[in-house]
Formats: sequence, structure tokens, C-alpha cells
Amino acid sequence: MKNLEITEMFRNNTDDKLNIYLSTLLAKCKDIEKENNLTALIMLILILLFYMADISQTESIQIGPVSIKDINSIKVFIPLVFAFLIFRYILISAHKAELHKIIKVFTKDFFNFNDLRQDDPLHMDDFTRTILPFSIYVELGNLSYKGKSKFGCFGAILIIPISGLALVPFILEFIWIKKFIIDFSTLNFTQKISVILSIWILAISLYYFVHNMIIAVKENN
Repeated sequence: MKNLEITEMFRNNTDDKLNIYLSTLLAKCKDIEKENNLTALIMLILILLFYMADISQTESIQIGPVSIKDINSIKVFIPLVFAFLIFRYILISAHKAELHKIIKVFTKDFFNFNDLRQDDPLHMDDFTRTILPFSIYVELGNLSYKGKSKFGCFGAILIIPISGLALVPFILEFIWIKKFIIDFSTLNFTQKISVILSIWILAISLYYFVHNMIIAVKENN
């Protein structure tokens, strides 16, 4: 949805409806932030579990209430779960970006607040940031803003390693799947299906990511 379409929708509704809509948006942003953090945590646990199977001398492992009897036997299924989490994370992040865009237009039009960052899809203005639930991703993103601060370029350099972390799940998934593809003939039927589904879900994730990036660029031009 383009900014002009969002503005038109706001101006064609009453203040009461807009207040209800804003409350709903903020509540949804809060829920999405929790889902994002939970998904990232589960992904981290799966990474540790996958490599723990290689270095662990024990035959089983206990994670909270869950007991895994044979670590090595589940390694081939970890990429499938991980691929689904990547897909889920991309979906959530895309939806979150759309909500943030709507709220930025809302604060600009409804509160008569104007900031250069409201027209910048990569950065969040201070007023909208105070309305939204706290997000470490938004806070880190503001480090690279080159507006009021003379150190924006320095901040952008500092967060390059953090930005690169976004590629780590894709790289790990590729490494894992490549290993199982090489040993594909030795896998049983269930394991082969798991590998095929992992590739399929990862392909959908990449397509969805690229597709939404193209749409976002067109809407902001």
C-alpha cells in the first residue's frame, strides 16, 4: 500500500475509528515483536543443537521438559524446522514493516508531525518510535541515520557486522542441506522427504523476500 493511499484512508474516517485502528496497530506491533524474538531464540537453540550433536559424547540431551534420546538421528530434521522458522521470520518481518509504514504515515498526518525520517523506509523517526513497542532492531537501525548526528556514517560502519547476521540463517541452512544432498542416497525415505521439504520452504522464503523487496521499492519511488 502506497503512502498516499494510506493518507487517503485516514482522511476519509472519523477520529474515533482512527483511535481504535491505532490501538489495534500498536497491540499487533507488540505481539509481532514478541513473536520475532521467540522465533530468533528457537533458531539459536536449533543451531546449538545441530552442532552439539557433533561434539557431544552423550547419547541424549535434556532441553527443559523435552528429552531427546538420539541426537544424531534428529540432525536431518533440524534443517526442515529451521527452514520453516526462516520463512516465518521473513513473513513476520514483512508484516511488521508494513505496520510501521502505516503508523509513520498516521503520526505524520494525524498528529501533524513532520520528520525527514518519515519518508525514509530504512529509519524510524523519534515520535513514531516512542509510540511503538521497544525494538532493538529499530534502535540499532537509528545508529546509521545521517541526519542530525555527524556520526551517522560511523554508526553505519559499526552495525555492518550486526546487519550481516541476517544472512547467517540462510548460510547455515545452505551448508546443512548441501551436506545431506551429498549423502542423499544413504538417507531413508523420511529423511529424504525432510531434505526435499527444506529446500522447497527455503525457495519459497527467498522468493517471498525478493518479491516483497521489489514491491517495496516500487511503492517508495
